[in-house]
Amino acid sequence: MKKNNTEEKSNFGHLFGKIYKNWYVGLIIAVIIALVATLFHETDIGKQLEWKTVDYRFRSFTIPERADSNVVLVAIDNTSLDYFEDFGVLWKWPRNFYGIAVNYFASVGAKAIIFDMMFDDPDIDRAETDASETDGAFAHFIGQAGNVILGAEFTMNKTDDTPDITSFSIKPKIESPLYSQNFKGGIIPIGVLLHATHGLGFLNIRPDNDGIIRRVPLIYSYNGNYYPQIAYSGFITGQKPKDIIVKRGAYITNGLSIPVNKNDKYFINWYGPGGKDGVFKYYPFAAVFQSALAMQTGGEPSLPINTFKDKYIILGATASGLSDLRPTPFINPYPGMEIWATTLSNFLNNDFITVVPWWINSLHVILVAFITFVIFIRLKPKIANPLMILVIAYIFGITILLWKADRILLNLSMPLIGFVLSYGYSATISYIMEGRSKRDIKKVFTRYLHPDVIETLLVDPDSIKIGGDSINATVLFTDIASFTTFSEGKTPKQLVEFLNEYFDKLTGYMLENNGLLDKYTGDGIMAIFGAPIPRDDHAIMACRAALEHRRYCQQLQEEKQEFNSVDNFHIHTRIGLNSGPIVAGNIGSKNRMDYTAIGDNVNLAARLEGVNKIYKTQIMLSESTYDLVKDQFLCRELDRLRVKGKTEPTSVYELLDENTEEAAQKNAWIEDYAKGLSSYKNAEWNKAIDIFERLSQNPVNDKASGVMLERCKKFKHEIPKDWDGIFTLEVK
Repeated sequence: MKKNNTEEKSNFGHLFGKIYKNWYVGLIIAVIIALVATLFHETDIGKQLEWKTVDYRFRSFTIPERADSNVVLVAIDNTSLDYFEDFGVLWKWPRNFYGIAVNYFASVGAKAIIFDMMFDDPDIDRAETDASETDGAFAHFIGQAGNVILGAEFTMNKTDDTPDITSFSIKPKIESPLYSQNFKGGIIPIGVLLHATHGLGFLNIRPDNDGIIRRVPLIYSYNGNYYPQIAYSGFITGQKPKDIIVKRGAYITNGLSIPVNKNDKYFINWYGPGGKDGVFKYYPFAAVFQSALAMQTGGEPSLPINTFKDKYIILGATASGLSDLRPTPFINPYPGMEIWATTLSNFLNNDFITVVPWWINSLHVILVAFITFVIFIRLKPKIANPLMILVIAYIFGITILLWKADRILLNLSMPLIGFVLSYGYSATISYIMEGRSKRDIKKVFTRYLHPDVIETLLVDPDSIKIGGDSINATVLFTDIASFTTFSEGKTPKQLVEFLNEYFDKLTGYMLENNGLLDKYTGDGIMAIFGAPIPRDDHAIMACRAALEHRRYCQQLQEEKQEFNSVDNFHIHTRIGLNSGPIVAGNIGSKNRMDYTAIGDNVNLAARLEGVNKIYKTQIMLSESTYDLVKDQFLCRELDRLRVKGKTEPTSVYELLDENTEEAAQKNAWIEDYAKGLSSYKNAEWNKAIDIFERLSQNPVNDKASGVMLERCKKFKHEIPKDWDGIFTLEVK
């Protein structure tokens, strides 16, 4: 059973090793990663991670120029406190001061006057005033203005005594359920102010789980009625809407569609930092009060008369100890009234954030994960690594581009998570699969490749196809002439020892010239140049290996008087080379497989090795090999012939030496051989006989010329039928 399980795992590993780079595998992985990223995004950690990226976008790409200049802030600041303190008026100020300001705003044409303040307790009695007078004066001017919004707040406390505020409710058309907390009570302005005011604006606000305010509700449900949030109340007051429609994902007000999320919260589109140096115009309450008194008494106001015309005015406290500072995406605490100012400005300018739907974000993760997979799995590291940086740059770039273009909020953390997961998966699976691939490569090639070539394969396993492929290469076959004669009298053990010593030297020349030792063929070898790593100089490397071996043989003959068996093996080695398309790869059965090559060009190389014995040569090349090396090596055409089993004729060449000036001078006689061969092809037997006879004798002693001499003498008396200059071999 264990063996079967092991075999199943091995089979699965090899099967997966074949398909793990396919695009459809990458797509499946990308979909899984997108699902994981989406689920992670729904967790508190995932949401907070994305919120941090959103906060960064708000801080880094501010748009103060888009803040509506018709929204202004009147601040109860330190200068205002000092101003009144100089006149002996300490905080809290009498309520009639606010009435004077309201009267001033109304008289200069303000569109809406919004108090980000709670007036849920009566004013206090003072030496010169009592609470009823100051509250009454404030209420009087509120009633006259007709566009004042007072702050209120709902609570979860049943004991909060809430008067009837039904008259301040709005009547939206509810087309989908509206989400709201189940409030129990409320903190409402005192009666005299409540009866005078035009509207209420509720200040309930709840930050996100990380304590940052980014979203606010617009409508609250209480006792079966609906009430507006303070900024929305100010907008309604200024716009005087005829209808409000609550739909899934949007509140439509006079045709303006205000987007909300599934919990009916509005996503605030922040313009920039808050405070006096921020995006909204601040006016000290003291300056407003002075200007109001100046208008009443005919004095010189500190503010121009049209400063607040058609403005939405929000009053709130910013003085030390009084300020209502709230945490927002900006690092410094934000004055609470600026939250309402920003929200109101969004409404007035139709200036909303477009939140990309979840399914588009998920598709984006799939795209990023798939591209990352393809780059890592299909490309080489030197190309893939820079592209990985481009993928990260794309994620940030597209997110920032959409944000800067029109505040389109594309999720940033999800594709980054998708990239990390896809990269991690690809790296892990590549490490596992390439480890298997490298083990397979070592197992297959260790016996017959140079170690440097093996290291190249291990660095770049994709440079070969273990399963087999058609490649252009040069095949080399060797054999030992008269091997039987040299073997006589040797014991099997001695013969094996001699052959091992012989092969060790011979294969060394093949491996050192980047050849692949395919197999041993008894007393010969088969080597392939240009496999398993394709290379353009395969024919050159094969010829160089053959010449290096021949030089070794020449050295033996020059240095030794007597030869041992191994020396004789080398000296009598014949080599045949042919170049062209071959099929190379792992060939064999399920249980036994070897890397080898097959095809007609392999067979021709083997035939040419045997043809050496006819011409008594050592290294024979095919015409295709000669065409690839004729500029680098000195060769001579031996003959044009048809080998057995082939119908197409081919010219055969002998490899003589490197193509140098010295070698050309030394072998100048090959020009005469070429003339003799030409006469032979043209059936000019006497001319050919004269040339070949001269070359077969001293000082040249060319054995091939002797062979051609005997053939010419024979053909002179018995010319072959239909002679075309091509000799047909009847033996392999």
